[in-house]
Amino acid sequence: MSTSVKHAAHLRGGLVGACSALTATVAHTAAGGMAPTSSPLIVLLLLCAALGAAVGGINPQTRAVKTGLLIAGLGAGQLLGHVALAVSGGHQHHAVSLLSAPMAGLHLAAAVGLGLVIGMAEYLYVVCASVLSWLRIFAAARLRPAVFKLWWPSNVVVARPVLLRAGLGMRAPPAVSGMGS
Repeated sequence: MSTSVKHAAHLRGGLVGACSALTATVAHTAAGGMAPTSSPLIVLLLLCAALGAAVGGINPQTRAVKTGLLIAGLGAGQLLGHVALAVSGGHQHHAVSLLSAPMAGLHLAAAVGLGLVIGMAEYLYVVCASVLSWLRIFAAARLRPAVFKLWWPSNVVVARPVLLRAGLGMRAPPAVSGMGS
């Protein structure tokens, strides 16, 4: 398994956990429940994080199985979130509204829609990572086209510095001079 596929699996797990927590919270508050705070919120986040890690750790080979895994994971995450919020948050629902067909249909539609979107995001992540790794190979090489420079001889005379000449040296006063004579 390549590293881009591993990174995409981690991305899938994180998205499943986050979307499960978000859809469970939105569905709970839309159905008349209180928004989760403190301990119910921590329980919800821990359950959804564990579910996301489990979904991210499994790597099926076919896209159909992967999509089914995503939909099942999102459905399980919504169910776990619903149970966690109902048990720890003082649920306001009646028993009839817990099992209503519209609610089950909306949860199923959310799981299918989010599963397809997360599956597409994972696939596009792997494709983009592959393309960028190939582009990195060509960009790092910095291949430049061959340019032929025309060479023209020049008659430039190079002057040597004075200190590098062999000879008498520099002109100066005599080393020993008589003072006052």
